[in-house]
Amino acid sequence: MMAAVMLLLLAVRVALPYLVKDYENKTLDALPGDTGHVADIDLHLYRGAYTIDNLVLAEENGNPEYPFLQIPRTDLSIEWKSLFKGKLVAEVVMEQPRMNLVAATDTAQQATQDDWTKVMKDLMPITINRFVINNGRVAYLDFSASPDVSMHVENLQLVALNLANVADSTTALPSAVTASGRSVGGGLLRVYMQGNFLKKIPDLDMRLKLTGVDLTSLNDFIRASAKFDVERGRLDIYSRVKLTDGQLDGFVKPFLEEVKILNWEKDKKEDGFLHAAKEAVIGLFAEAAENQKRDQIATQVPISGSINNPGTSTWRTFVNILRHAFIDAFHKSLENEAGKARDREEDEN
Repeated sequence: MMAAVMLLLLAVRVALPYLVKDYENKTLDALPGDTGHVADIDLHLYRGAYTIDNLVLAEENGNPEYPFLQIPRTDLSIEWKSLFKGKLVAEVVMEQPRMNLVAATDTAQQATQDDWTKVMKDLMPITINRFVINNGRVAYLDFSASPDVSMHVENLQLVALNLANVADSTTALPSAVTASGRSVGGGLLRVYMQGNFLKKIPDLDMRLKLTGVDLTSLNDFIRASAKFDVERGRLDIYSRVKLTDGQLDGFVKPFLEEVKILNWEKDKKEDGFLHAAKEAVIGLFAEAAENQKRDQIATQVPISGSINNPGTSTWRTFVNILRHAFIDAFHKSLENEAGKARDREEDEN
């Protein structure tokens, strides 16, 4: 009898990874408009954990070279110190996740980007209290622009603690999130956030700074939205955003330093090649908007709005408001820079 029980338990142990893998692949296959799969599942019963190998989530008609989400390894385990406090919660560690935010051209593609958090909850049904990303990468790609726009943050390290409010449930914003990474152009990204993520619409207080970005690395983005190139310059961005009961409030403040702008196409058309070459050689430096010693120009753009719109994705609304604020702030700084460059050019002539 004992031998039969042991054999049964052994058979269940051998079959369990395949059953879990089958469940997760069926969950991914059931997503409308999306395709997804996991390559393998490894169980670690001695520590109450399992590992998902090579999870991929993509739009059915999307670019196969840029799946929306790809995670080589995800480890989900019981957080034992919380279990001792009477809470069954998990900690999740993702190794080298890759997320590609392709500018949506249809509603199916947008739906994937809206619903990915629901997918992760379906695959990881235990409440997550600690969440870690090691060496991640997030890219924004717009293939409808001319030229194509590609921007990214890599070497992303993120740690989110107390998401389930196990350690502290009395503070208004009990969860802490810190993140760092390297942006396109070699910028250093730092993010600090306190939040309450158990609310339907989370409350949060986020501080962000991105420093030391080489502006020439953003020329494809600049050309796609303006008519000039940046020959030289550095970008720093500072932002603080609060979200309380669905209401956003904050600001984005970019600083441009030592910028040289070349309106190459316009100058070639209006004044000929030699004039454009002259402008490139001379270099046009903006007068300081706030700090002449640093040859710096700055623009502050407020962030405000409600994300309490019924029938609309809270995630999409939040991201869109932030995206527009950051892009508007960057554009206004560039416009100020270009305007001052034109004024300086007129003085030179």
